[in-house]
Amino acid sequence: MFLVPYRQTEITSPHSPDVVAERLRQRTSARQPWFRSLVGRGFDFTGSVSATEFRLMPVIRGRNTYQPWLVGHVCSHPGGSTIRLVETFHPIQIGIIIAFFTFPAVLGMRSSGVKALFATLLVFLLFHCVMYFIGFLPEARRAEERIRELAA
Repeated sequence: MFLVPYRQTEITSPHSPDVVAERLRQRTSARQPWFRSLVGRGFDFTGSVSATEFRLMPVIRGRNTYQPWLVGHVCSHPGGSTIRLVETFHPIQIGIIIAFFTFPAVLGMRSSGVKALFATLLVFLLFHCVMYFIGFLPEARRAEERIRELAA
């Protein structure tokens, strides 16, 4: 685990890239409805799917700032297709997390000096490690497994 969570995997499918894309497209909503949940409505992901790539966020119950962003590339090969999947944070998520911890550090440094900066960094690292294991990793594994099921 690094400061930005990153998982990479490769999934093989006996289907062509077009079939894989269509299966993903059937379970993907183009966008999240405003103030409504997609849980229980037949969608597993929100995002975009094309024949060669996809960019998805899993549909989950509740809120999770550490929700994985799935970027996949689908390539054909003689026996079907290969999906190269990267699970990480969306760039906007990275900005929000950095801002959430930078703002208190700057305010603390103005009043308490360098000690506040180190205390904020320590709290950030502890919080980040905990959230990686309870927020990012389980959702990333579930989403990866769902893509494996859809590609099979």
